[in-house]
Amino acid sequence: MIRRSPRGVLAVAAIAALLLSGCTTTLPERNDDGTVRSIYVSPDGSGGECTEESPCAFSSGIDAAQAGAEILVLPGEYPDMQVRAPGSYSSYEENVVVRPVDPASVVMGKIETFAPNITWRDFQLGSVFYVKPDGHGTRLEKVHQNGSGTFLKSSDITVVDSVFENGASLDGLQIAGAENVLVENSIVRNYNQSGEKDYHADCVQIFDSKNVVLRGNYLGNCYNASIIFSGGAQKGLSDVLIEGNFVQGCRDKNDTCAYGTLIDLREPSATRVTLRNNTMLGGSVRISPLPELVVDRNVFDYLSNCDTPMTNSIVQQWNRGNCETPDAIGHDGNRQGEVQVADRYAGDFTLTDTESARIQPVGDWGPAPLAHDGSPMDPTLAGASN
Repeated sequence: MIRRSPRGVLAVAAIAALLLSGCTTTLPERNDDGTVRSIYVSPDGSGGECTEESPCAFSSGIDAAQAGAEILVLPGEYPDMQVRAPGSYSSYEENVVVRPVDPASVVMGKIETFAPNITWRDFQLGSVFYVKPDGHGTRLEKVHQNGSGTFLKSSDITVVDSVFENGASLDGLQIAGAENVLVENSIVRNYNQSGEKDYHADCVQIFDSKNVVLRGNYLGNCYNASIIFSGGAQKGLSDVLIEGNFVQGCRDKNDTCAYGTLIDLREPSATRVTLRNNTMLGGSVRISPLPELVVDRNVFDYLSNCDTPMTNSIVQQWNRGNCETPDAIGHDGNRQGEVQVADRYAGDFTLTDTESARIQPVGDWGPAPLAHDGSPMDPTLAGASN
């Protein structure tokens, strides 16, 4: 279930069948209160006024949009499209909102958005969604993508209250060449390796990016890793904050979900990464010492390497073939213990015994402001739940 966020925190070059040669679209009139009148689009729209009675093509609706406009997508099947916008979009202080009138009756093909400052809201997607470098300011709200993945390759991107699931041989969310990205209160799950391509499937993969926040999400049951940092084009990876997440490995290990690493944070180009107040169960943790790395107040199921750097954290198990006890256990507020949660298999890591996650914090690091459910985080607890 998607939680309501406690934090405040598309111009189409469609295929030729959607374009109406020589059509002139009238800019939408304003309502009496000054707000921009809604624009209506449909798969076979050819109207010049973009009204509900005379809808226009998707591309014409985008061209007619003004700051703060709402583009209402009428039922039908829309083809693969490249979404582009006039240069004026880049200066919008208020996003153009695009949303279906009836989400269940709108079928979208592959979307590549080059347009800045557009909010996609309430869509049900079955194909790939790309935010291209020019698509800065893109916002995804209450989007449900089923059977494919989303690729974020621009700046100032927000993803909230959304679900990405059931893809094969691709990532759920790939953040690449991006800057200022927030993924919050969302679910990324069930990405397997049953497709024809050789790409390994991760819930979230990050590379060549900076200023990325993953907060209050459920990420889990993905073939390779729930969260992985990669080298990409070796342009660097910095200033990443991961907090308040439930992170799960493979529920059942098999050919389609073979590894299920909880987090793979060994990319040597990564710097200034903070991992705090996350509950990570059902898989292994792979973290190497990195410049300006903070690993604080987490619950880790299984440590693969004994030199994992951390403070104020609880570890349930570790690779006893490598060491009798990890270096950090018994020091810097870290301890071994079994944390009691509501439903480990289902990925509900809400605490059922608060004391099982209690720590005696040391050092200057503070907790995440909010727990996974949006309540203020208790500074004396490890993990994402109060």
